[in-house]
Amino acid sequence: MIKHYPFEKFEVSVFQRAKKDKPCCGDSYFVKETDSYLICAVADGLGSGIGAKEASQKAVETIESNHTLPVDLLMNKVNQSLIKHRGAVVTIFKIDYTDKLVSFCGVGNVNFKIYPQIGKPISPLPNRGFLSGQPVRLQVQEFNYPDHAMFVIHSDGVTLHANQVHSIKKMYHVVAEEAESYLDNYAKLNNNDDLTILIGKPL
Repeated sequence: MIKHYPFEKFEVSVFQRAKKDKPCCGDSYFVKETDSYLICAVADGLGSGIGAKEASQKAVETIESNHTLPVDLLMNKVNQSLIKHRGAVVTIFKIDYTDKLVSFCGVGNVNFKIYPQIGKPISPLPNRGFLSGQPVRLQVQEFNYPDHAMFVIHSDGVTLHANQVHSIKKMYHVVAEEAESYLDNYAKLNNNDDLTILIGKPL
């Protein structure tokens, strides 16, 4: 089932499923809008099951408690919080509403793309590795958020080809229930890993 977050300036929808035969999803996510920005994050705990869930949830709890910080400082806090946990790959981005500026920081294979109405997708590259409390190289990328663009952020349990993205974009802008049906069918066919996908668009 898709969970919807109808904020004032953005609408964000989240679809999540656990790996086949697992009691819980090892992915966690965070979305929040303030007067000045939207922040989204996806954390994918290493492995699957309860240990992965504990790691990803710890990462998200840290982000929730410190979301006012710049994304590099926020990612450092997430890294520190995972010292006694299994570890996780994490992507965080903020969209500043005043400057329409995106600040992105990612470690590991959580995928983030922005799809403008015209032109090629924007695909910032994350840093390699994962967070576990050990020193890690962090790089923040900043760029303008295109008008009327849609963003998609997802864990590595999701593999979206160009035709699938086109289908989701088309359905999402028409009726969200159709996108939910599409993603539900996708999850049934691809159930060998935890699956989390966030889709957002400006209102």
